[in-house]
Amino acid sequence: MWDSQSSVVVGLVTLAWATPALGQVTLTESTSRAGLTAMHSPDADGIPFLQEWMTGGVGVGDFNGDGCMDVYWVGGGLVPDKLFINACDGSGTFTDQAAAWGLTDLHCGNGVAIGDYDADGRTDIYVTSFGVPGDPDNAPGQHRLYHNDGGSFTNVAAAAGVNFSCPPATGNPAGYGAAFGDYDLDGLLDLCVGSWWGDDECLRLYHNDGDGTFTDVTTAALGETIGAIWGFQPAFVDMDGDRYPELLISADFVTSRYFVNNGDGSFTDMTGPSGTGLDETGMGQTVADFDNDGLLDWYVTAIHKDDPEPDDVNVGNMLYMARGDHVYVENSGPAGANDGGWGWGTVAVDLDHDTRIDILEVNGRPDICGPGGGEWACEPGYLFWNTGNAIFTDIAATAGFDHIGEGRGIALIDADNDGDLDVLVTTNSAGFTYYRNDTAGGNWLRIILDTSTNPLLAPDGFGTRVLATVGGQTYVRYLSGSPSFLSVSEPAIHFGLGAAVTVDELRVEWSKGYVSTLHDVAANTQLTVIAPALGDLDADGVVGITDFLALLAAWGPCAAAPEACLADLDNDGLVGITDFLALLGNWQ
Repeated sequence: MWDSQSSVVVGLVTLAWATPALGQVTLTESTSRAGLTAMHSPDADGIPFLQEWMTGGVGVGDFNGDGCMDVYWVGGGLVPDKLFINACDGSGTFTDQAAAWGLTDLHCGNGVAIGDYDADGRTDIYVTSFGVPGDPDNAPGQHRLYHNDGGSFTNVAAAAGVNFSCPPATGNPAGYGAAFGDYDLDGLLDLCVGSWWGDDECLRLYHNDGDGTFTDVTTAALGETIGAIWGFQPAFVDMDGDRYPELLISADFVTSRYFVNNGDGSFTDMTGPSGTGLDETGMGQTVADFDNDGLLDWYVTAIHKDDPEPDDVNVGNMLYMARGDHVYVENSGPAGANDGGWGWGTVAVDLDHDTRIDILEVNGRPDICGPGGGEWACEPGYLFWNTGNAIFTDIAATAGFDHIGEGRGIALIDADNDGDLDVLVTTNSAGFTYYRNDTAGGNWLRIILDTSTNPLLAPDGFGTRVLATVGGQTYVRYLSGSPSFLSVSEPAIHFGLGAAVTVDELRVEWSKGYVSTLHDVAANTQLTVIAPALGDLDADGVVGITDFLALLAAWGPCAAAPEACLADLDNDGLVGITDFLALLGNWQ
């Protein structure tokens, strides 16, 4: 038995598998069969400063609301973007419906963020863009926010105030990775937009105003410390468990940043004290608990050099292992994950469901695939298989992860709804690639978070931490959209369970402080967990007398950060009569 409280389960239980041995991960290149054919074609004229070779993003989301994940792919300028809609019949096949959805404009697109920014129940798309093709003098203000109208998209970036990253006075149309996240826990997705052109201080943090518009709060929230951040990819992740997400930025030229959320709308730059930011050429990133100690670690990709120059320090990827209280130890060398070639996109994923999180990474640099190309010549992607305690070995060759070329973005998707995660790879100036996960691995659990019942919680459960306890061991996952490099994965929680057939306890810690607990959850199940309703302060599935008493006990000003005030139902910082009336309105 399991008690859902305010939760429901959907999906189908399947058969358990035996825990695999080393090298049994199987990825099968299935691009054509899946219908995901596309050729990235960046426009060298419309993308300034010789940046066209660094572009190429992809995003995953359920755009038509049918319960299956779809794919948005960025063309680069000389070909239109594509919107691959999932057939949703278990086949893992897609059709390009971009034209039908109104996505026909040619533009020099780059990075993708996916999220329901206006909380209307439909998934929207943000795309950084250098502007129109063929124009070397493109001005700032070309980024796109595609509002999902239900069967079509409308670009509302200018009206929303998020169409630029570089200030207009710079004349620079830069923009790279972007990320949604609710940094102030008001139930609305805010937006951070990265820019590689750090000299113009183009990194932007936008606060969601709740009326379809955003306000640029970069200086107010981050202070003057943004300086020259050559930021490739931002991510919002709660690294210390106080529910307020930190802002992590992977950036070039030793400018990666670790911003700690103060809980009052501002951040403090803790890069140096935290032991992070050591990566010399940070590009992509991913966050996961690689050693299963309950703390989230941070992996940043970079350029590895077999023969570093005398002034090179900390070359290659960096693996920042958490020790608590925003303190990290860099361990990529001993962990076996430092050499990832000319690293770009990366994702953390338990491919074989052995309870240990692995790392996938793509790499590449132009004009070096062939004789004389040096150490990066025709180098394939990496699959760092976690052998235990965050020690990795590359098994890409035996697993079928044979991507060679200008790999840029990488994202995860359960394309066929079979419980394991498949892999999408974008290649600069070459074809899109899809790897179906055919691993005969352990058992699994996949979770969709539904926050439509509670406006205090960000759509799709952004900022939710989920803990699965199995046989005395607790595994942690966090939903952030999994920003990688110019790309984002599906908004779902995924656990590998090894040989376990039951999760003893599943604890869902919603970003505002609610907790939903499920017991004896069957493995090999896809579930949807519905958040507690507005006013259900004890998350027991009923708004009643215990919630009323809790509201009375909290009457008055809300406690300061890091604690969220659940009884502040209108988010005005005060528990009072309007909150009481809102609770009565949901009384059951």
